[in-house]
Amino acid sequence: MSKSTGPRTPKGKARSSQNAAKHWIESGRILPEEQREAAILRRGFEDDFKPQGLIEEEVIDDLVFNRLIKRRIDIAFTREFSKASIETTIKEMDHRERSSIQYWLRIAGLSNEYRTERERAEPLNPDDCIPALKTLQSLIRERGVQPEDLPKLRDIYGDQPTEYAALAMYLLVPVATKQAEQDKTAETKHDAELKTDILETLQTEIQQQERRQELAQRILEIECAPDLQEPPRHTLETLLRYRAANTREFNSLLDSLERIRRLRRNAA
Repeated sequence: MSKSTGPRTPKGKARSSQNAAKHWIESGRILPEEQREAAILRRGFEDDFKPQGLIEEEVIDDLVFNRLIKRRIDIAFTREFSKASIETTIKEMDHRERSSIQYWLRIAGLSNEYRTERERAEPLNPDDCIPALKTLQSLIRERGVQPEDLPKLRDIYGDQPTEYAALAMYLLVPVATKQAEQDKTAETKHDAELKTDILETLQTEIQQQERRQELAQRILEIECAPDLQEPPRHTLETLLRYRAANTREFNSLLDSLERIRRLRRNAA
């Protein structure tokens, strides 16, 4: 059999026109970049079915085009699932950044200008919370407990402190509210005990945040895994309808080819 160079019937040649009106699944033409694949498919179908006569040649052309459409659908599935994975990653990045944005706005005293009545000031995520807590812990260890430590801790947690953060805030309230008359450079016994209690509480909170960080990373790896992401439901349903219709058409074409051959045998 001679080497196939593509569609042979008038309908098949029309589909092979270089002037494709649409560059996607619904295009009724063979796209320029599909010409080589179309020729390979046709050669394979000719080897399998050995068409005789114009009608069978047209069925072969339709089978070739049907398989090209199937490949377009497969490409669309791959593309949409890849997009879903990227979009999930971007969404997660935006979510993680939101708490940092709120933190810096609180530090700048601008948080009220960017909040609505329904919004809550989110705490820093563990990746940022742990360094901030360690910095505060280091400051307290070096110069003792100071009134400004409570606002610093509140800035870290916004409206949503954890259990140990709330305990640390409770311990810091008397320091923030009292009007100390003694020399700030001298630590009383009570101040030393308070300092120890706060440092221990902050250390426990850091350990809790490290645990949260570990769990958050595991969740992130699961949520952003490419093989678990699905495109939007309407996109997925559309592609599935394309695939089902393509399969029905393929089966119908095979049935048509068999009927034509049966009629030819009966006529003989």
